[in-house]
Amino acid sequence: MERSKSEGVLCEEEEPWINQPLSIVVCGASGDLAKKKTYPALLGLFEDYALGNKTLIVGYARSKMNDVDFRDKLKPWLLKHGSEEQVEKFLDLCYYRTG
Repeated sequence: MERSKSEGVLCEEEEPWINQPLSIVVCGASGDLAKKKTYPALLGLFEDYALGNKTLIVGYARSKMNDVDFRDKLKPWLLKHGSEEQVEKFLDLCYYRTG
């Protein structure tokens, strides 16, 4: 997923870090703080083009659910902070693991 500020896409010439891999792990991802504060803040970074093209966000918690269930749980909260299109693109970066 390439995005540039002028066209909604960033390129490596503009920002050398843009194609560097970045993994973000959110511990306690199924909790209230994560859905009300942490993930909306990460969505804001995504919308401001502050996350690179190779970003992966992994939620980790004890609650049993799969990636789809997790995204469905987050989506209503994220729609309060962003458009449907941006939220969908952001959720494509999000995964969930139980432990």
